[in-house]
Amino acid sequence: MRSAILVPMRLLKKLLLGLAALLLLAFGTAFFLVWRQLPTTAVPALVGLSAPVSVDLDDRGLPTIHAQSLDDANRVQGYLTARERLFQMELMRRKADGRLAELVGAGALPLDRLHRIYGFREVAEAAARLLGPAERRSLEAYAAGVNAFIAQRPGHWGLEFQFLGLRPEPWRPEDSLKVLLLMHEDLSTSWKAELQTEALKGLPEPLRHFLEPSIGAGDRPVLPDAHALRPDTAAFLEAAAAPVKVAQDPQVGTWLQAATQLSLPGSETRLASNNWVVAGSRTRSGKPLLANDPHLDLGAPGIWFPLRLEWAGRSAQGVSLPGIPTLVIGHNERMAWGFTNLGTDLQDLYREAPQSWRRELIAVKGKPPVELNVALGRHGPQVLPGLSLHWPALDPRRLSMPLAALMEARNWAEFNVAIDVHPGPPQNMIYADVDGHIGWRASGLVPLRRPGDDGSRIHDGNDPEADWRGFVPAAEMPRVLDPAEGLIGTANNRTVGTGFPHPVTTSWAGMSRAGRILERLEQGGPWTAPGFEALQRDPVSNFHRAFIQALGLLPGFTGAAEPDSLTFTRAELLRRAFRRRLLERLLRGTELKALDYRHPGDELWQLAAAQASPAQWQAAGLGDKAAFVQACLGEAMARPDWNRPWGVVNELRMKHPFGYGGGLLGWLFNPAPRQLPGAARAIRVLTGTHGQSMRMVVDLADLDATRLALPLGQSSHLGDRHRGDQTRAWAEGDPEGKTTKLHQKAVQTLIFRP
Repeated sequence: MRSAILVPMRLLKKLLLGLAALLLLAFGTAFFLVWRQLPTTAVPALVGLSAPVSVDLDDRGLPTIHAQSLDDANRVQGYLTARERLFQMELMRRKADGRLAELVGAGALPLDRLHRIYGFREVAEAAARLLGPAERRSLEAYAAGVNAFIAQRPGHWGLEFQFLGLRPEPWRPEDSLKVLLLMHEDLSTSWKAELQTEALKGLPEPLRHFLEPSIGAGDRPVLPDAHALRPDTAAFLEAAAAPVKVAQDPQVGTWLQAATQLSLPGSETRLASNNWVVAGSRTRSGKPLLANDPHLDLGAPGIWFPLRLEWAGRSAQGVSLPGIPTLVIGHNERMAWGFTNLGTDLQDLYREAPQSWRRELIAVKGKPPVELNVALGRHGPQVLPGLSLHWPALDPRRLSMPLAALMEARNWAEFNVAIDVHPGPPQNMIYADVDGHIGWRASGLVPLRRPGDDGSRIHDGNDPEADWRGFVPAAEMPRVLDPAEGLIGTANNRTVGTGFPHPVTTSWAGMSRAGRILERLEQGGPWTAPGFEALQRDPVSNFHRAFIQALGLLPGFTGAAEPDSLTFTRAELLRRAFRRRLLERLLRGTELKALDYRHPGDELWQLAAAQASPAQWQAAGLGDKAAFVQACLGEAMARPDWNRPWGVVNELRMKHPFGYGGGLLGWLFNPAPRQLPGAARAIRVLTGTHGQSMRMVVDLADLDATRLALPLGQSSHLGDRHRGDQTRAWAEGDPEGKTTKLHQKAVQTLIFRP
């Protein structure tokens, strides 16, 4: 009996030891694969350098490149960016090409179809042939650095390449232009809004303006209005209800349904960033302070690549985009600049017959290729049957990025010269210099349409009068230097008033963020860099506070979107119920019933409706306001999230491309979720996937003390200590600037030789 028991026990021990050995082998293999692809100190000779280039790396892995020329600096920048972000660059290139499905399967087909329709690959290739000598030299130097890393560091490209069995193709100058095209797409996609406007044409005019407002009650444009304007939400609330004229074009409904199948950026993605600047009269140092925090989708890795460049007696530091040389946002030794999206309407749809076709063949992993025939109209590719898209980004003559000129500018005049040749995407650009000047400038292209055409409706492609007449000359683009109040702030709100004679867009965001910024700047001071950094983390939503006060609910609500706040959760659930129920009433008889209606300024009509009197509700045909509000409260209270704190409801979940499906890959590649302050309409913008892609504060009294916080870190490599070492400062703040100071002591030096 005893021997019968011992045999199975021995067998069990052997099995357990074997299993332990297999697990140890698996973990050892995984560790080796992760460790093997981490960057090393080894650097190759870089053919094409005019002189040796040294790179100082600080404790966060952020590089300072010391070079004799900017071209040499660009070459090393390409190598260093590929060293940390090659898979990110590969995905961006493939996304623009419409070649993701061949990597990940049929799930990527909608995105591939869209980019094949746009023809980004053909546009970038044609644009590369038209570049001027200086810009082409910069892109070629950058590409040479990327390719040196690919060729000389196999096995260090990233764990993702090993998982996919993928070898990166050589980087080309046109690939950098594809990255630029993706930014154009993120920041200027608006054609779906024209379908929405078309579907609203059966509504009374006051109601249409109410639902798509371009003028708000609290607007404070940087370039002032020539005369007082009435808010677009006022006429509807003051007018008697008018019957809906159901005169819909049935094709509009078909187009709307087809558009929902395409992967288009949402309105919050297109319009969400903050920047502001104050003059020395409002600072403790007597010199200007400038702040910028662009809001984009948050993923792993982050979108920005910080660095410092020193060349030929010049220096500049800030952030670059992986795949693009030089800096996008930052400062040099004389001036600083920052961006927010201007939101210019640069896309028009034209109803017309196709003139030709382009055949595309999309490879799909594990399946036969998919054939796509792209119709081409007189005004551009047809994004939907019978609708051509006119978009300057698809014109190779207008696709360039002369960022070096901006980085080398020394004063307001040279800054404007650099912006004059910068075709887009259009931005609110703020400026400050060491001499004490501050300014704002609208950049990019503004179309000249026929009088009365604001670009919001579908055009007749057979009508020559519907064609654009060119663009506003660069010298006439709006700008402001040294305003009397000593401050400028923008947050995608209406910045261009009627003092500018040409329509810019009908899709401004409301004043919730911009109003809070200006309110705090005016009330606070004298300002310091720590004060600016704290202001960037302000979680108060003026919109939510005013909205809840207007409804007479949730007494004592301050609008603060703190992670432990039950009250903010309830305020947001009330807003969602209010918005949904009101839209159901207002959109009756339109093709928008099944559409997730979006407009960047929808806070304007929500707040106007909440603040309207019961009599105005009745006159507008909305019925009994008190009963409506009670119904909204009942709906909100029935939601499971009613008793959950805001941090749980609004939890930030940054995802790696491998981690969207969850499971083991999600556990392995996705950063840990975080419960943080912030909301979509607070200065600290934060939703589950969208927020401050970086925060920068520049003190013109001490440029070396520039602060920069990233949601993750410099590296994209799994297992690298720099993959998430900046998260804490980004999440919690860094009042003393210990970990966010951009220019820090070197802990390692690399030497690149010709």
